[in-house]
Parts: sequence; structure tokens; C-alpha cells
Amino acid sequence: MNGLSPQRFWLGFLPFLALLQGCKMPLLQEYISERPKSFGFGSSIRVLVETRVGADSLDLKLYKSIVNEEVREFQRYNPNIKIYARFVPFDKLEKEVGFQHSRGLGPDLILLTNNNALPLLRKKFIKDISLNNGELRSVRKTLLPSFRHNGKLLGIPVFIYPQLACYDRSRLNKPPESLDELIRLSQSGHSFGIEKNIDTLQWLYSGLGYNLFEPKKQPSSLVFLRWLKLANLQPTISFESDPLLLRSGLISGELSWITCSGSWLPSLKLRMGKNFGAVMLPNMPAGKANPFLKPRTWFFGSQSSMQQHELAKRFALFTVNVVQQRNTALKLATVVPVNPGISLPLKTNKTLQLVNLAAGQGKLLTLGQIDWLYAMDPVFIPYLDLVLSGEQSPEAIAPSLDNLLENGAIK
Repeated sequence: MNGLSPQRFWLGFLPFLALLQGCKMPLLQEYISERPKSFGFGSSIRVLVETRVGADSLDLKLYKSIVNEEVREFQRYNPNIKIYARFVPFDKLEKEVGFQHSRGLGPDLILLTNNNALPLLRKKFIKDISLNNGELRSVRKTLLPSFRHNGKLLGIPVFIYPQLACYDRSRLNKPPESLDELIRLSQSGHSFGIEKNIDTLQWLYSGLGYNLFEPKKQPSSLVFLRWLKLANLQPTISFESDPLLLRSGLISGELSWITCSGSWLPSLKLRMGKNFGAVMLPNMPAGKANPFLKPRTWFFGSQSSMQQHELAKRFALFTVNVVQQRNTALKLATVVPVNPGISLPLKTNKTLQLVNLAAGQGKLLTLGQIDWLYAMDPVFIPYLDLVLSGEQSPEAIAPSLDNLLENGAIK
């Protein structure tokens, strides 16, 4: 019909039919009463939820229960809207989205655990979101710039997890408060595990004088590389690329202390009981560490109809309203809500107090910075491995690493 939809055609034709029926317009009344049924196909949305890196079976069970509970609560107040949620491992999510997109059935919502959304945007799997002033108040104003790209809002954050240190109380009475103390404790026989990837190691960079993404000339990374070499020479300090090895090492008693994410706390506490402890990451010679924060964020599929897009936005905003944010924060006690209207019992809940303190010292990256980190990780880690293996000295590697970081990260 040259672009004229059937609905618009009949709306234009119904007045003429009404004249033929004595202006009683029964057909118009019938159309209006049937109109919601004709749009029934749009009353459902498809959601893909990325499962976390380093999650074990208990983590996954808890994570799924939280998301499914939010779906049930939303559908309780919106019984005519159906939400079909599917959980996908982090390393398979992009492939799954691409497959659904190729069939014209791309998801309406995607919940990312790593916030690495720009690869999805480049492939046109997601699109930006528009929120009015009232809707924007559901998220703390200071957080919003980290979820914009080229001036457009791409996602709605739900929660933020800080990076912490987890330890075994039965093996380590007092966890290290500084890097020097960590080395000293390792020399006395305590075992430490440090996750080896570029975003986790930022807590070392920040305290050893080399801050990524700072708009100024960076000092040499030599101090950082020398500390890595010193730590690696200790037989009780290990660097692991697989976070599951750190978790299993702490649970089994092989490790006394590990770097960890706030998202690990519930399952580690269940597995370790009263022996489990969590603290801030150690202070550094240059001051307090500023590790990267890890948000959970809703992104919006590009193939949604207008109605499905609006329904997806309604559900995403539902998960960040005051009631839902408070309930989930109290249930988990390991997340930082994004809604500014939340008041939590920080004085009486030590875990909530810890994660809020850690989040306050952490750094929330922009989408562009996260994109750079994930692209740089395969290049960055081999430089570290040359030092950790003893193949090259810190003095030999530092200039090459400096050049890599200064030309890529400072933007």
C-alpha cells in the first residue's frame, strides 16, 4: 500500500462506513475493542543474560534466582507482558546474539556483566536508549557519563561490584594492608593468589604510580614490573589467568588470600562459612588503590519493534526503582545500587559497608575505555609473562610496555 499500514487505512475508511450505518459507528467501536488484541504480538520481550566470568555453579544459581525474581515481580504487576529470559556464558554471548540477529530475532534486552558493549554496537546488535528527566533520576547522575558513547546513552546500569581481597580467617589472622606487608607475609609462608588480567591488575598500577587513562604524561611502568618480578620470586605468590583457580584454591585451603570480585562473596561465604573474610585491596606506596569497578548493565537490542523497545525499557527501569534496588542490595549485601534514593544499613551490615567503601575508592570506566582494555589484554599479558617467566628483565620490557599504554590508553 505504498507504505500505508492496514491500521491507518482502516482508520481512514471507518468514518465512511459509519455514514453508511447511520453514524452509529459500530464498526469503529468494534475496531477499538479489538485493537489491543491485534497488537498482542508485542506484549513479550526476549532477554539474554550474560553469566559472569569466574562464576561457579553456586554463583550461577544465585545470579539466575535474582534475575528470575525480578522477572516474576515485574510480571506480577504487568500480567499481560511476558518476559523470556535466557542465560548465556560470557564467552558465547556475542555469537549467540549474532545468530539470533541473523534470523531477525535479536534480543530486546541484554544484561552484560563486563560492560564490553561497543563490539555489539559496531555490529549493530544494540542501539541507544532515550530517557526523560524523570527516568534519568533512577540512576545516580555521576554514573551516567560512563554509559554514554558519542553523546548517546547506550545502557542502564543495575548494580556495581567493586574489586576486593578475600581470605581464609583460619589461615590468615590479619590480611595485608600494604604491598610490603603482602610480601612479608608471603615470606613467612602464607599463600597469595592474584588474578592476571589488565583490568584486575589496575589496582597495582594505581598504587605504583602508573594510572591508565590519565590525561597526562605517564611515568615509567618499571616500578610496576619490578614489583611483579619480586612477587613472582616468592614461592607462595601465584598469578592466575583463570579466576576459578583462585576461588578453588581459597576454598580448598591451598591459598590464604586472593584478589576477588564483590560478585564472588555470597558463594564463597556459603562454601567457607565462618572462615571466610573480605577486605579492601592493599594500600600502595603511592596511596590507596583505585581498582576498576564492574557494573551490570542493560543494553537494548536493535531489532525490537517500537512497542517491544518500550516494554524492554519499562522492565529495565523497574529493576532500578527504589524498592527493587533496595530489596536486592539487602538480599545480596555485596552490590552497590545505582539508584540515588537508596538508604542502606551500612553501620550495622559490615559487608555492605565494605563494598560501598571499595566502590567509593574504585574507578568506573567509560565504554570506550573498557573496549580498549579488552582489545589490549591479549597484547598486554604477554609482556607481563616475559617478566614473570624470567625471560626478560623489567628494565628491558618497561619501554615497550610504556609505549603500548601511552599510545593506546591515554585518550
